[in-house]
This record gives sequence, structure tokens and C-alpha cells, in this order.
Amino acid sequence: MKQFDTEKILNELRHKITSDLNETQIIELRNSYINKYVNPIYQELKIAPNAEKREIGNFVNIFKTQIYELINTALTKIRQEQENKLHKVDYDVSIDNVNLIKGGLTPISLVTNDILTFFQKLDFQIIEGDEVTLTKFNFDNLNIDIHHPSRSYQDSFFINATTMLRTHCTANTAEALYNNQNSDIRVITFGNVYRNDEDDATHSHQFNQVDIIWARNNLNLKNLKWLISSLLKHLLGEKTQTRFRLSHFPFTEPSFEVDVMCINCHGKGCSMCKNTGWIEILGAGMFHENVMKAANVNIKTALAAGIGIDRLVILKYGFNDIRDLYSNDFRILNQFKKVS
Repeated sequence: MKQFDTEKILNELRHKITSDLNETQIIELRNSYINKYVNPIYQELKIAPNAEKREIGNFVNIFKTQIYELINTALTKIRQEQENKLHKVDYDVSIDNVNLIKGGLTPISLVTNDILTFFQKLDFQIIEGDEVTLTKFNFDNLNIDIHHPSRSYQDSFFINATTMLRTHCTANTAEALYNNQNSDIRVITFGNVYRNDEDDATHSHQFNQVDIIWARNNLNLKNLKWLISSLLKHLLGEKTQTRFRLSHFPFTEPSFEVDVMCINCHGKGCSMCKNTGWIEILGAGMFHENVMKAANVNIKTALAAGIGIDRLVILKYGFNDIRDLYSNDFRILNQFKKVS
């Protein structure tokens, strides 16, 4: 077998493996050393006398292993460095970033949370509900006649003949009431509702609403008036004065429009309340007997109310244009950070 200094060759290889080489170059270096120094020994092994093959075989295997160990160590180092670069973080995430601006809740969220907190203390179940609902719950089960204007395509957004965007959250309370056999049902639903309106200072095709239902035998108008008056005092202050005016809704009988005394003129009359001294806030009443029959429940009485959150926000915070609530104007939103 041809004699050569393996230690010298290995030192030479160590010297050539530098940080300047990439993975491909390292592999090419390995192949060149195997072809130059190892393969010729294997060729000699084939023709060597049997007495020498064992010694030559041990020698070439050890030599080859030493080359591969050097190469593999270099490849591992390169691959680890590449992995570190992929996961390298150029900043300390624990350090406060002065460029981050603290956010806050919108006035709509603030008022919604305030309402939900009130009813949560009274053990009401909170349901956000689906914005896409069935006409069965939006109209049919709420005693809304097939010829009612809200069922036309000019007034509501339909997906097909039986599916639509909810026009009121009462659709979700009707669904929660359906086939509910509990003896005391307290549900509050909230979220976006949709009407086919032209957007202006006081109207929007999409706005926010809260709807409540409390179903239990022997409930009456005293319970309704107490609940609504307590809610409005919770939202607008203990001195808030309310009045209930008879009205008409297909799903309640009797039905009421609920007003609060104008916080701007205190009942004297101004442009904000259209010189009436009062501002309409919500509709309420006792669920119509047809609604209770359609719900297929054993309870005979239920009180209900629907509240336009946007109108409450305008009243509470003095907005003049409903579109400001959805404009994402930071000059407006920044005013509510401390309130959040």
C-alpha cells in the first residue's frame, strides 16, 4: 500500500474548512479528498494479498471516518448558523416600544358593555347571535304579517326567500325562546342589525342593537317599567326621567315607546329633542300571545325591549352624526381612551 501521512492530510483539510465556505463547497471538498486519498486505497485493497487486506481495510475505514467527521462537524455548524438566522430576533420583545399607541374601546363598545353588565347582574343569558337568520324568526314567529312593509326587498336585505340579514336582534331572542321549556327565561342579544336605509346623519343601513326578553308566568307592566327605568338610570344617571307612550309593534301587546327627558334642555325644548323636551330611546312591551304560541313554550307572559345602541351613544356622548361612530376617526376615538 502506498504510504502517506494521514495526519498531515487531515490537518490540511481542517485548514481548508473555513467559515467562508457554504454547505455545497464543504461537500465538494469532502468528495475531492475521498476521490484523491481514499478511493485509491480501495483500489489497492482489491489486488492486495489476502494477508494484507485486513490491515489495509482497517486503515482505510479509519481514515475515511476521520474525513467524514471533520466534514460533518463543519456541515452541522453551518446548518445551525442558518437555523439561528431564521429565528433571530433583532430586538428585545420585553422592552417597551415607544412607537406603539395604546388603543381603547369605541363608544359603541363602551355602551354595549355597560348594558350587558347591567343584565348580567340580573342573571340574563348573553347571546351575540347570528347576523344571518331565518325569516321564521325575524318575521313569522314575531307575528309580523306577510304584507308588512319590513318584509319587502326595499326595506330589508334578503339572501333568499327564507334567509336574510337580521333587521332586529329580536330575531335571536325569538330563536332562543323557541321550544325553550324553562320556567324562567332571561336572554339578552346584541350586535349589528341591517335595514335598507340611505345613510345620513341619523340613519344607517347597519347599526347596533340590544334586545331583551324575560319570560316567566305572572310578569306584568310594573316589571317592565321597573326594568327599563332601572336600565336607563344605570346608563344615563340616577336623575334620568322616563316616560312610556303607547305605541304599536306586531310582536308586543301592549307596546310602548320609551323616552327620556332631554339632557340638553331638561324638558324645556330644544333642537336636539325637536322642541318636545323628550328623546325616544327604545321600544318595549309584553310579547303578543301569538309570539308565545309560535315559540311553543308553556309560559304565558314575557316582557321584551329593543334598544338602539347608536342612539344611546349619540345621546350620552353628544354626537351629532351617526356616521361619526363608524368613521374610525382617531380624533374621536382618542377621546374615549380614558373611559375604556
